[in-house]
Amino acid sequence: MKLKNIQKMFSLSQIKFLIILLLTLFSCTSYPLILIAKSQQPASSGNQQPQDGSSRGRPSQRGGAGSRGNCPSVEVPLIALIPEKKVSSVVEENPTFWVFVPYQSNDVPSGEFVLQDEANNDIYRAAFTLPEIPGIVSFSLPSAVPLEVSKTYQWYFKLYCNQQQLDPVFVHAWVQRVALTSNLERHLKTAITEGDRIQLYTQNDIWYSALTELAKLRLAKPKNATLDNEWANLLQSVDLENLAQKPFVGEVKIKQ
Repeated sequence: MKLKNIQKMFSLSQIKFLIILLLTLFSCTSYPLILIAKSQQPASSGNQQPQDGSSRGRPSQRGGAGSRGNCPSVEVPLIALIPEKKVSSVVEENPTFWVFVPYQSNDVPSGEFVLQDEANNDIYRAAFTLPEIPGIVSFSLPSAVPLEVSKTYQWYFKLYCNQQQLDPVFVHAWVQRVALTSNLERHLKTAITEGDRIQLYTQNDIWYSALTELAKLRLAKPKNATLDNEWANLLQSVDLENLAQKPFVGEVKIKQ
């Protein structure tokens, strides 16, 4: 029907009334549909991120994170021996990682070491068991898993205090393998003492290599007061002086 014919049948005020009425009826019928659509949308994930690490770009977490699960209460938490919230360097292709574990092996049926690339792709996973008593433990990457120069990796050290392997407590850190400069390589070769080598690594911000070299020296010479002081100073430089007196209790044992 043409507009002129409608205008003949209705006055302008009547046309306005009809338009308002139609709009009101449409909004009333569509509103429940909007509510239904919203109710069918998935709930926001909020804080439901996996607590053992899988979201890209997570910062380092050197202190125990995640749920404590069935793990007993401790004064000093699980903690990685690393500088806080930064990517630390290493020169070895198969580095060793050091973690203070406050639990006895009876409290932790199993653990897991995970190495991932920057995009959270697994490079290596290994289940392990802990030494019997609390203390500083080590985990070395096997020769079959070499780190590539100039690449950055993230690693997780996870402990499960239940047989179901749920809700681990874990630490998360980053490591980048770097190539030695010709100048640093020359100085390392001509270093007179092991302490000089460690100092060179420290001065060039190659944390993992400095820590591992000094830790191995202390293990070889457990009653050397000079090495004890150097160890305390190294840990103090990254605010971990409370771990300086903690004992070395050995490597974790890989489950076959």
